[in-house]
Amino acid sequence: MSAERSAQWKGKLSESREALFELLKGLAPEQWQATVFAEGETWTVATVLAHLVESERGMSIHVHRIRKGEETVPEDFDLERWNAGLIRRAGDVSPEELMANAVSTRAKTLEVMESLGDDEWELRGRHASRGEITVAQYYETIHAHEVGHLEDIRAALGA
Repeated sequence: MSAERSAQWKGKLSESREALFELLKGLAPEQWQATVFAEGETWTVATVLAHLVESERGMSIHVHRIRKGEETVPEDFDLERWNAGLIRRAGDVSPEELMANAVSTRAKTLEVMESLGDDEWELRGRHASRGEITVAQYYETIHAHEVGHLEDIRAALGA
């Protein structure tokens, strides 16, 4: 059962990543600086990719903590404040570095996912925006998050 679940989520995560990279690989340098969100700080295409990488890395850490019986995020975690600090934390990273970071983060995500036992998919932990969810729902969230931001980037670029 665990192998089937891993294969299912690996397929979905592969599809969303391929679609994202297909779009990003065709961008001209100035398109990486296109505004995607302008509420508060301006988020560009590059900022959104940095956000996806950071978010996925964080959710993978949550899965690791859940497996160890540890707390994921505290009840008073402020997701808006966390997201607002992204530009400062991300720094000035080239599109090539961002994409390489996305590749290495996804490899780690898949490595952890493929190591899950049947009983671990239903373990629960607190997600910053969804509340208490299962490990399986963490992978659902990574996928939906990537698909959602892919559509945000497409809209910003008129693609």
